[in-house]
Amino acid sequence: MSVIPTIDLAADSPERQAALIKHALSSVGFFAVQDAGPASEDIATVFRDSKTFFGLEMHEKETYLAGRSGSGYTKLLSQALGEGRRDHKETFSYGKYCANTTQPMPPPFKDSAEATETIKRFYQACHDVSERLMELFALALEVSPSDLAGIPHLLGGTSSELTSFADSRGLMSVSVCCAPMLRCDSATVRQLDDVTLPKEHFRQSHSFGLNTAMSLIHYPRLSDTERAEMNMMDIRAGEHKDWGTMTLLFQEPSGAPGLQVYLPRSAIDVSPTSQVPLPVPGTSRLEAEDTWAWYDAPVPPPGGFLVNVGLAMELWSSGAYKATLHRVIFPDEGALGDRDTLAFFVQPDDDVALHPVLPGGIVDTSQKAITSGELFDSKLQESMNRFKKETTDTPSIRA
Repeated sequence: MSVIPTIDLAADSPERQAALIKHALSSVGFFAVQDAGPASEDIATVFRDSKTFFGLEMHEKETYLAGRSGSGYTKLLSQALGEGRRDHKETFSYGKYCANTTQPMPPPFKDSAEATETIKRFYQACHDVSERLMELFALALEVSPSDLAGIPHLLGGTSSELTSFADSRGLMSVSVCCAPMLRCDSATVRQLDDVTLPKEHFRQSHSFGLNTAMSLIHYPRLSDTERAEMNMMDIRAGEHKDWGTMTLLFQEPSGAPGLQVYLPRSAIDVSPTSQVPLPVPGTSRLEAEDTWAWYDAPVPPPGGFLVNVGLAMELWSSGAYKATLHRVIFPDEGALGDRDTLAFFVQPDDDVALHPVLPGGIVDTSQKAITSGELFDSKLQESMNRFKKETTDTPSIRA
């Protein structure tokens, strides 16, 4: 059973969805969504068109290299999201500034009106569901921590354990992954009827087609030589926290695995895939004394996607929502094929000051807050400096 819960946006009330989001983002920092977002057919089509693009000859892909905005093609080993190794992936970024500029598009998009319309429709659907989620994020900040007591430790429990927990609290039903039932009690629902924070608080700070972008991401399979020297090689995506409000991640149900999330044992009740004894820098003393480990993230069923929050939302929520370290590793030898994903990176407008929201939904404007643009630029500079260092210091058989 996954430690990452699933929210059905078609089945439950906003109050119940908000309660589940609150406990997910205050513990593991990730959740899965079903019954919302782009149509399954559009997801499959964008995956197909993504593979067509990455299958082009290098000289043709290089015609669309990313410029200062970040839109366009980024070559293999051109990023270093984490320390020590470069990222064994290539990407094509689309949509930033699409509201007022026209981005040059490669095949198959430039050759097919259907492909162009599908990726535009996919972007719009991601934007729409992100707005809905941001309203739930505002609503969820009104959920009292006492209403969530015990839930994180039960995410790995059996259906009977979860049912017993719900019955002991006298709760109403909210579905989670693998069909166990968690609930939000009537007191929580009444509390949410009298929220202080407007539901549009986060949503209104994200203009359509401005800073938000989507990326087609391709992690190539390894050659025999590369496979034999994996311990010397780069990682598919180094450990990092995303920078913005949230990320929507689409994975192929039959694709290669590899996404892992870094969590404390206290947040979950399942066995880790690997031990990592060092704490995350900047965590509390209690968290630093905990045992941290990497856990495999789930691949939602067709039409579903993962959501995680970034550093902007962590600051904005005054730490209530956690931006979680994650990475993409090379899977076991039996699954060393290509991995393709689609990521939608939700980023506030540049001039938005990330004033923290305090308990009770009060926005703290007593001190100057970093803006979204300042945060993004600082993280981008860190990434560029890290890549320069890895390029200089780290030998690679592909350099």
